[in-house]
Formats: sequence, C-alpha cells, structure tokens
Amino acid sequence: MKKTNIHYDKKYDILYFVLKSGSADYAEEIDPFVTVEYDKNNKPIGIEIFKASEILGKKFIDKPLQVSPASA
Repeated sequence: MKKTNIHYDKKYDILYFVLKSGSADYAEEIDPFVTVEYDKNNKPIGIEIFKASEILGKKFIDKPLQVSPASA
C-alpha cells in the first residue's frame, strides 16, 4: 500500500493530503474549510483542510506529521 503524503503550510494554515499524483480537474467543497480535488476520472487525488490548526487543534499541527500505511 502506498504511503499518503501530507503537507502543512504554516503560513496559510493549510493541511494537504496527497492521495495520488496527478493534476486536479476540479474540486468540490465538502465543508466550508475542506476541499477535495478530483482528477479527470472523478477519482479523489487530494484533500485540503483550511484553518487546519483551528479545526484539528494546535497540538495536532505542531507534532511532526507521520503517516503509516493502514494494515489490512
């Protein structure tokens, strides 16, 4: 299973999950602060969380982000 890439932009307080590589064809706002990006095949390729430290908590954002593949 592939590892999900996570990026945090501290300046703009945006947390971005890269689900798969590729360019976004369109995006859908599923919450005022959460956007999902889709490729041309309507498959999600990324998730953006705006105001991430406010939504997820400052303690979560300040920790080093580590992602482990989910076990089957």
